[in-house]
Amino acid sequence: MQQATAHTRLGRLAALLFPLVLAAPAHAHGINGHVHVTGWAIESLPEGPLQAFFAEPEVFDAALIGAAFPDSGYATDDPYGELAHWPPFTHALLEHLLAGEAPFATLEDRKVAAFLMGIAAHGLQDELFDSVFLHQVEHRDGQGQDEVDPGTDGFLWADGHLRFRPPLYLPGETLATVFDAQGHEVTVESMELGLRRVKFLVIDNIEALGPNLDAMYRPLLPWTAAHYLDPDVPGSLRAEIPATAAYLEAIWARLHREASPLVGYAWPAPPRRLRSVDASLVDAWVTVVFGAGAVVGSLNEERVAWVDEAGDPVPFELHHTRWSFSRPMANTRLVQLRPTRDLVPDHAYTVSVAEGVELVGGGRTEERWSYTFRTPCAPGVECAPPDAGAPDEGAAVDAGEAGGGADAGPGGEGAGPGGGGADAATSGDPGGAEASGGDGCQGVPVAPVMPWWPALLARRRRRRR
Repeated sequence: MQQATAHTRLGRLAALLFPLVLAAPAHAHGINGHVHVTGWAIESLPEGPLQAFFAEPEVFDAALIGAAFPDSGYATDDPYGELAHWPPFTHALLEHLLAGEAPFATLEDRKVAAFLMGIAAHGLQDELFDSVFLHQVEHRDGQGQDEVDPGTDGFLWADGHLRFRPPLYLPGETLATVFDAQGHEVTVESMELGLRRVKFLVIDNIEALGPNLDAMYRPLLPWTAAHYLDPDVPGSLRAEIPATAAYLEAIWARLHREASPLVGYAWPAPPRRLRSVDASLVDAWVTVVFGAGAVVGSLNEERVAWVDEAGDPVPFELHHTRWSFSRPMANTRLVQLRPTRDLVPDHAYTVSVAEGVELVGGGRTEERWSYTFRTPCAPGVECAPPDAGAPDEGAAVDAGEAGGGADAGPGGEGAGPGGGGADAATSGDPGGAEASGGDGCQGVPVAPVMPWWPALLARRRRRRR
């Protein structure tokens, strides 16, 4: 009884402190969401070299823990976490790896490359979630990031979807070198501490966090709880899966010095239709997702166009990632077109991006991109099902549910190339995590967890300006 009481108290305290651990200017859905969307995206990859690359369990796990890394900076209040979210760091790390003679020669080389792809996937997912789904949450549930961040992790636990627990791994020296070149000095020890804290509190102890997070936030977020895994809703965790997979393919091409198209994905994703013709709703927005970071100032109304079936222009407002505030020198991995007048039902529209888009790290695109989609039919009018032939974004999510579920322990071992992680068992000691993890952190002393929790209570919540 005493053990159960202590576990319950830990869970309640952790649930209260969870949002403070993750207070972040570019933070979107919870860390377990990042780990799982990245894992599901990898599992959904078509047969080919990238799928084979991730078939090595240690490489797969390195990508998953890489997807948790950007938020670890907030656990130590170090700016490296914010920097890791954005395309300039992804580009710098990629260039650093390409400077080597054979970036995939050894297992360690492949793990570092996978860690990079996990970092990049996290940043993209934040941009997508914040720039699309979060607007839906604000409109439909009247809540914001402070609620939806921890809430979605709680929902994932309660709904039985959590199955990935990657072992601790950190290519610390490589990361420190790239951060230093970017003008920020950070020690390997600081990054190790931040990642250990995130892994112990948020990933390994989700059984303590999950029930409390679900109980706290499900009543506040009824629409979110019903749609956070809805593949028809752009920006949901399920809808992020194909966008993340396309982004991983683009990074893979760049790691092999191959050209990749600027645009990797778009919502609506044909044959799905746009969700609404009502210009006042988020459901009428079109979002184009890039396979590389682009400079906001080069993505203007002269380069981005929207026309109807007759070729006449559709009036719209052009937006970029939520945190760019349309600053010309900011960077973005998406553009968003918001119509300023209602659209025509069951109508074909075409969106295009002209050549000449400036890329993060230099260079400009040389090809025009365009795609065509349809709007929904008018109420009461029958037409072809909007989702006929659409890809099943839920296949990877559902693959591990037979062995999961709340009663079975949603965070337990699951399917997938990584097998759920080598250290899926959690520490029962609230004062610290396991003493050693993956290759990158072997034998590193673990700082106690409890002393840094009170300090987080005094932190101010920040937002990117």
